[in-house]
Amino acid sequence: MHKKFLVLLTGSIALSISAVPVLASDPPTDDGQYIWQDENGDYWYRNGSEDEYIGEGNYAPDPDSGELMESNDAGWTEQDGYFEPHYYYEDGSVWLEDATGTTYIGSRDTYYIDDYGNLQEYSESEAASSSGDSSEEYSKSEKRGELHMRVGFTADDTIRESMPEKEGYFEQRSVNDGKSTAFVLKVANSSLEDSSLKGFLAEYYPVKGEIITQKDLTFESYPVTKYQYLTAVNEEEKNVDALVCQTDDYTFGLFILTPSDTYDKTAEKEAAELIKSIDFVYAENVDMAMTDYFQVLTPERWKYLCHYETTETENGGYKLTYYNEDVPVLTLEARYYDGKDQPLDSVWQGYLGRIETVDGKKYNLLSTISQYSEDASDEWKEMYDTYLDTINGIRMMDGCSLTEGSHT
Repeated sequence: MHKKFLVLLTGSIALSISAVPVLASDPPTDDGQYIWQDENGDYWYRNGSEDEYIGEGNYAPDPDSGELMESNDAGWTEQDGYFEPHYYYEDGSVWLEDATGTTYIGSRDTYYIDDYGNLQEYSESEAASSSGDSSEEYSKSEKRGELHMRVGFTADDTIRESMPEKEGYFEQRSVNDGKSTAFVLKVANSSLEDSSLKGFLAEYYPVKGEIITQKDLTFESYPVTKYQYLTAVNEEEKNVDALVCQTDDYTFGLFILTPSDTYDKTAEKEAAELIKSIDFVYAENVDMAMTDYFQVLTPERWKYLCHYETTETENGGYKLTYYNEDVPVLTLEARYYDGKDQPLDSVWQGYLGRIETVDGKKYNLLSTISQYSEDASDEWKEMYDTYLDTINGIRMMDGCSLTEGSHT
């Protein structure tokens, strides 16, 4: 059954419009408030004399509300007015969404969703095991989980630095062909001097002057705030595109900084696309693949498609390999670095950076994706197509850091 529904645009202004977006080969120069489409097929909102990037795709006004919506393939069926009920996970709980809204079902320790999307309840022995009362395999510490923010970086977005940060993590990447820098943050609210959103901005990337735009949105059911403003880094003025999400325990932030003298529509579009790629994932510790140096937030779908194995290599190194049945898909390796740069093993191997441990040892972090095969199973191909989600879920363990490093 083909599914279709309309999603309110994230990060853009909800508009009541009565006309199809204007097609323009050149950016408009007038003052007004309307949607226009450039020659590349991208949509923009003309807000007075400024243009705000909306995105790619098919947009049209909702027939009931008049708000600009994007068409995609989840939830609504072609049968007019019918919404397909489905269960989903959020914050360690199971929820039901249907045409009337969302309904809380219960804790993930009591309920789970099977491979076919059906709600299942653990037996008493399973529930006791999952809560850690009678099983060594599933201890209480293993079953505890927390929320993570994963950003859809591309393979060309070079890691500059990644490390634990105030009970969370910090990651820096070069994006937009090296013209911009993205910072991903997760910090415990208890560690902030001022846990308000204003205090969070002031502690990490302070606002210079006035905030240009500030929009309160809902992103995957989480309240978020999107910002555009100016900041100064070592006295250099930079434009900031940011999305911040605050929960009871943590504050998450994605900040894309671009020098003001090079900030243009391309930089704005790249930042908007990166913000749209954000995925909030609740994961239990038992679902995190771990080595002594890094852990990996495994995509939810991969849990049903694969298993992984961790093996030790020479000089304290590790290989973490994901398999679909017995066929390898992705290997992440911490390979001991002896001070000499080495070439990559093959064209299928990528260099992610250099790990430095608490005792001063260094390891090259490498990713190897198996060669694509048309004869592989559909599940293997699904993993192959989404392997970057796994790489973007790598987090350094306490006492370890990841920097850019080098290789020949």
